[in-house]
Amino acid sequence: MSLLRIRIGIQQQTTIARSFASTPRSGSNVLTGGTREAMTSLLSFDLHQSTKLNKKYRHLSSAYSAIPDTIKESIKSSILDEAAKQDSLLWDEKPSSLKVAGSLSANGINGHYRHSVARGKVDIEQRLSEIVDVDTPVNKPDPLDEWHLSAVSARKQSKYSKTINGSRPDGKTLLTIPEGVAPLAPDINDPFVLSRPDVHDISATIGNDLVGTDHPVLNSAARYFFNSEDSRGKGKQVRPVMVMLLSRAMMRSNSERCELDSNHPYTAHILKSQRRLAEITEMIHTASLFHDDVIDEADTRRGQPAAHRAFGNKMAILAGDYLLARASISLARLRNVDVVECMSTVIEHLVRGEVLQIKNSRTGVVDMEGYLRKNFYKTASLMANSCKSAALLRGSSPDIVKAAYLYGKHIGVAFQLIDDALDFEGSAASLGKPALADLNAGLSTAPVLFAAESHEEELTPAMARKFKEIGDIDLALRCIHEADGVNRTKELAAVHAEIAMGAVVEAFEPSPYRDSLVHLACRVVDRKK
Repeated sequence: MSLLRIRIGIQQQTTIARSFASTPRSGSNVLTGGTREAMTSLLSFDLHQSTKLNKKYRHLSSAYSAIPDTIKESIKSSILDEAAKQDSLLWDEKPSSLKVAGSLSANGINGHYRHSVARGKVDIEQRLSEIVDVDTPVNKPDPLDEWHLSAVSARKQSKYSKTINGSRPDGKTLLTIPEGVAPLAPDINDPFVLSRPDVHDISATIGNDLVGTDHPVLNSAARYFFNSEDSRGKGKQVRPVMVMLLSRAMMRSNSERCELDSNHPYTAHILKSQRRLAEITEMIHTASLFHDDVIDEADTRRGQPAAHRAFGNKMAILAGDYLLARASISLARLRNVDVVECMSTVIEHLVRGEVLQIKNSRTGVVDMEGYLRKNFYKTASLMANSCKSAALLRGSSPDIVKAAYLYGKHIGVAFQLIDDALDFEGSAASLGKPALADLNAGLSTAPVLFAAESHEEELTPAMARKFKEIGDIDLALRCIHEADGVNRTKELAAVHAEIAMGAVVEAFEPSPYRDSLVHLACRVVDRKK
């Protein structure tokens, strides 16, 4: 994020700071003339005078150190609040796109525009698509305006009527399998069996071929989860499995474009590119884990010490950055501009999601739709855009590309919702991380938000203080139990899993690979870790 973007983001928030700089205060908050001068200099810092930039930077540093911590915190909070908005100007690339009330006169400080800005929705992706490739906007942004929350109540009624007739006595979440899908058979359409030839050595390939570096500590850190001595460190590898199953399923849906035989030169080339995409997806995911664990101060990941516990915060962050860099290089070598754009969006979404989570962790209160949007940015976007990229690499039809995206998106949403539920049901041994980790970290996840709908008065204050007072966690657990929050979370996951199933069944020709995608959706919802 550039300094110019930061300036735009705080333009409307500087009135308070200026009042501190110009008005004497009593007691410990008195600002000296030098402090007021420093603050005025900071707020009027002219980023457009590039010839004086170094001198100005030195003056800015001196000015910043003179500002009281309370004002720094106020401005920081304002920036964070601005960045967390979906239409935030901080994500805009062009300051000239601001709609300034009145004329663009130079009677603001140092010739800058006045701070009265008429806010309009910023749509960077749409503007870019108008400039480049306007006739084929294959990467049109998802509005993220439908989360199917109303379907949960309907599902619960339907599930109840089926359960009393004896369906699913094992207690697992009831899922409706689309017609025409063959029952799960380990040797025919089991997703992890079918994908094994394609993904069994992905971690080894990444660790041995894609992330090598001359620095021994960075080398060990970057390979931490890829060269694990046991299978736990490698994780579930759901993302590579999704990419490769979709790639194989699309072979049956694109027979007019290529031979079905995977040994055909064209097909072999596409599959090789899609396999590399699966590796890139896993690298991006692992990089995000490195960064998330530092921010969340997590102790364990995948049943072993988190990377920052093994190598320190700085090295874990650098290892995550290095993985993203290596993933970007591998992505560029696919030589597909649409795929590069699609996968680059994922990295932006990871940042947006983390900003939203930081904001929520500061306030403790979030609405369900905002929470699901954050989950999309942090989890589902990588799955959705990886699946979409697999279709783009094959040159599939728009219908197939859309179906691949929808499958990944809704599986991603379901995956995170089940993670939320398991945090209240699983053990540290089964999850690979402490149970109730989210509550102990002060996070209000889906079960809490469902409970808050019927226990708002007693639960909202505990959410706002991030469950830090004695008895807050017990209160949350009681409210979740009374509101059936965990099961409602699972039902919402099932809604999204069924949408994912419908997308691939409607778009793809029948095949064991297509059916395995349906059974993978079932596994995501019914998993215990």
